[in-house]
Amino acid sequence: MSATEALDGLRSRVLARFPLLFLQTPEERRWENELATLADELDRGLVSWTATAGLLPALNDRVDTRDPEALLKQIAEWPTDHLFLLHDFQPWLDDPRIVRQLRDLTDELARDRKTLLLMGTAYEVPVDLQRDSVVITLPLPGLEELRPALSAVLDELATSEGGTPGGRLRCTPEEEDRLLKAVLGLTLNQAASAWRRGLLGKDALDDDVFALLVSEKKSMIQGSDLLEFYELEEGVGDVGGLDELKEWLRQRAEAFGPRAREQGIPAPQGVLLLGVQGCGKSLTARATARLLSFPLVRLDASSLLGSERGSSEKNMREVLHLVETIAPAVLWLDEIEKGFAGSDGESGGDATMLRLVGRFLTWMSEQKADVFVVATANSVNNLPPEMLRRGRFDELFFIDLPNYHERLHIFSIHLKRRGWNPEKYDLESLASQTEGFSGAEIEQVIVAAMLDAFGHGGVLSQADLEASREQTVPLSVTMEEKVFELREWARPRCRPATPDSRVMQMLEEEQRSVEATPEAEQEVPRWVQLAEHGQLPGAVVELIRGQDSISFADLQRQLGEYVSVEGDLGLALKADPNTVLWVGLDPKLAEVLAKLINGRKLYCHPEPSAAAQPPDGTKLPQLDELPEERAEKPSWLPVVLRDLPPEDPEARLTRVARMKLSR
Repeated sequence: MSATEALDGLRSRVLARFPLLFLQTPEERRWENELATLADELDRGLVSWTATAGLLPALNDRVDTRDPEALLKQIAEWPTDHLFLLHDFQPWLDDPRIVRQLRDLTDELARDRKTLLLMGTAYEVPVDLQRDSVVITLPLPGLEELRPALSAVLDELATSEGGTPGGRLRCTPEEEDRLLKAVLGLTLNQAASAWRRGLLGKDALDDDVFALLVSEKKSMIQGSDLLEFYELEEGVGDVGGLDELKEWLRQRAEAFGPRAREQGIPAPQGVLLLGVQGCGKSLTARATARLLSFPLVRLDASSLLGSERGSSEKNMREVLHLVETIAPAVLWLDEIEKGFAGSDGESGGDATMLRLVGRFLTWMSEQKADVFVVATANSVNNLPPEMLRRGRFDELFFIDLPNYHERLHIFSIHLKRRGWNPEKYDLESLASQTEGFSGAEIEQVIVAAMLDAFGHGGVLSQADLEASREQTVPLSVTMEEKVFELREWARPRCRPATPDSRVMQMLEEEQRSVEATPEAEQEVPRWVQLAEHGQLPGAVVELIRGQDSISFADLQRQLGEYVSVEGDLGLALKADPNTVLWVGLDPKLAEVLAKLINGRKLYCHPEPSAAAQPPDGTKLPQLDELPEERAEKPSWLPVVLRDLPPEDPEARLTRVARMKLSR
C-alpha cells in the first residue's frame, strides 16, 4: 500500500464518519504532516494531543487535558468537523473507565463529524472497541517519497566537512533508483542516516555502497531465531559461468525498478535452482541479492517445526510477515528438498509439513511485497510436485557441472580472490584436466595446493595445482548414477543455466550481423512505442522524463497523435477544488495524470509562463502563484509537469482530483 492509497482510505473513512481510527506507524512526524494536508483537503480542523502537552490548540486553558479523562470530556465539547490526533494512547486502553468513555463518545463523534486518530507504533484494540474502530498500518515511504530525501542528503554531503569530494555526487537515473531501492523498508530518518553513512566521502558509486546500505536492515530481524541475515559479499562477477542464468537475473532486476511499475510490469516472484552439489547454487543466491541491492535472509524450513500444537504454523506466519516487513528482500531457501522433506501428500507425508508447504505456496502466489524467492535443491526426489508447477517460480534452472570455459573462469576467480596472479599459471591445461569437477571441487584443488606449497616453504606453483588435482576424486565419479539421473530428469523440465553451445551461438550472431541491412532504421522513441501499445502511464512518464518540463497543452499535443487526449474532465487541487490546473482532458488521460501526480511520479511546478492564456473556453481568472487561502471561485493556476519535485515542495500540489468544468 502506498502513502496515496493510505490517505485515500483515511479520507473515505473520515467522510463516512468512522469515530475511531488506530494508526500504526514508527514515523510520527511524517504522518503528522500528511494528516495536516488531509485535514485541509477535507476542510476540517486538526487538533493534536500528547500526554506531555495536552491538547494543542487548547479549547479551555483552565482544563488540564494531559489527563486522558479530561481530554475525552474536552473532545465532546469541541465544535463539529474536527480530527483529533492522539499520540501514544495505548497505555490508557487498559483502563476500563477510559474504554467506557470512548464507547460513550462514538455516537456523538459520528454525529458531529469528529474522528479520533490514535497514532502509535503498535496498538492492541480492546475487545469492547473493536466494532467501533479500524486499525490501519500506515506504510513506510516508497520510492517517490524517498527521492526528495535522497536529493537533500546529496546536497548536504556536498557542503559538509568530510562529505563528497568535488561537490555533489552525480548519479545516473539507474544508480539513483538503486540507492532508493536499497533503503526501502526503512523510515525516512533511517534512510537518510544510511545514505549519509554509505556515501560519506564517496565521489563515485560502487557495489560496496549498496551492500552497506542494505546491511542497515539487519536490525529489522534481530531477535528472530527463524531467519538468518547475510551480508552482501559476493556479486555476480564471483560466479563462474552460468551466463544464461546471469542474464536472466539481470533482466529480472530491471523489473523491480520504478519504470517497470509505470508500465504495468509485474514484480518477479523467484527462481528455483536445481543442480549438482557444489556447482554454485548457494553462491548464485547470494550474488542475486547483491545484484538486486536487496537484503538477503535465509530460511531453514526445518527450524519452523515446533513441539507444541500449532506452533509450526505460527512460526511460518511470523516468518512471512517479517520478510514482508523488510521487503524488498531476497528470501533464500537452501536445500529446499531437505527442509520440506515429508511434505509429499501422496506418500502419506507429515501433516504439519503439508500445512507448512501449503501456507508457503499460497503466500508465494498472493504476496504483494517485493520479495524474490531463491530456492536451491540438489535432488527432486523429496520436492512436493506442486512446488514445481509453473506459476510458483518464474523459472526453473538446472545448474550442471561446469564446462571447459566455465572451469577456466572458476580457476581464475579463486586464484584472484586469494591474491594469486592467474596469468602465472597454465589455466587452460588445468581446465582441460578437470572435466567432471564442480566449482567447489576446483576451489578445494586450489586451497589444498596452497596449503601444500606453504607446508614445504615454497610459492604456489603449477606443479602444486597439478598434484592437488590428481589427488581429488570428483563427486561426478563417486555418485555417477545420481548425477546422470538428475541430468535426465532436468533435461526436458528445466532451463539450462549455461548455453548449450557457445560456438553455435557465436556463429548465429555472426550470420545475423552479415545479413543485417546496412541502412539503420530510425529509432522510434520509447514513449511512442508505449503509447501505441496501450501503456499510457509509462508513455506519459517517459515523455516527460525526456524533457525538462512540459505544459498540459504540449502534453496533449504530443500524445494526441497516438491516444485520445481531449474530453470534458479537468484536474484541480484536492485541498482547494477551486484551484484548477487544467481542463479539457480525456477521462482516461485525466485518471492517469491524477494517479501519477498523487503517486509522486510526476510533480506540478507553478509556472506563470506555461501558457499565455487559459485553455480555450474556460474563462477562468489566472493565478500568478498558489494562494495561501482557498480560492473563493474557480481560478486557473498555470503549472508545468516534471519528473522531479520542486526545491521547496508544496504539499497541496501533490494531491489532485479529477473534476468536471464546462468550457
